[in-house]
Amino acid sequence: MPTEESAAAAKALNAALRQLIADDPLTALSMITEHRSEIAQREREAVMRALEEHTWREVGKALGVSKQAAFQRFGTEWALATKARLPKSAWKQTIKQRLTE
Repeated sequence: MPTEESAAAAKALNAALRQLIADDPLTALSMITEHRSEIAQREREAVMRALEEHTWREVGKALGVSKQAAFQRFGTEWALATKARLPKSAWKQTIKQRLTE
């Protein structure tokens, strides 16, 4: 759930974007495009961090999608990151366990 501070920041960003769109729509488009990739990267970071303590179902709910959709989008990256930091036997066990939660 968003904090008051994060909700206020989102509201301020929305107002700033609306004003920029009204004043200079081409600059607004450039800015939105630039930030889209940054937001996608932060989203990936948040998902990977959340999966350290939460289930795919919880992550999917936070993203507003099913656990299957969340896994389809981020599962390969998560599995590779998990594989890189765990021994093979622990990796296989972790993958099996997390996919059944």
